[in-house]
Amino acid sequence: MAMSTDWRRLCRGPGLTVEDDTVTVTFENQRSHRVRIKETETTFELHALVARASNIAQPESLPLRIWRHNRAAQLVGFRLDTRNSVRAEGWVAKAGLEAQEFQHVLRRVAAESDRFEFILTGKDTE
Repeated sequence: MAMSTDWRRLCRGPGLTVEDDTVTVTFENQRSHRVRIKETETTFELHALVARASNIAQPESLPLRIWRHNRAAQLVGFRLDTRNSVRAEGWVAKAGLEAQEFQHVLRRVAAESDRFEFILTGKDTE
């Protein structure tokens, strides 16, 4: 049985702007990061582009840097995509989901993506 939860309804809060399947999370320091929401039967997946390959300093050490970052990360995982860009992923189960939990994971994916982007590029591009 599919669960029916409108994730957009869960995004009503300060610093959250919804457009299509994306939420822009704006932080207190005015930096921001976009997170795309993908719905599955039982979960919401949260995806963010951390940094494009062309913007990354020292790309040859990227797999090791991502591995190290993943060891310390909670609720968010990082990976390389087919274009060698760095992506962040998180997810939350629909069952019993409340706005507070959804926003916690959403903000964590955005904040960790933004932080790792700055570590890798020194910029706020994505």
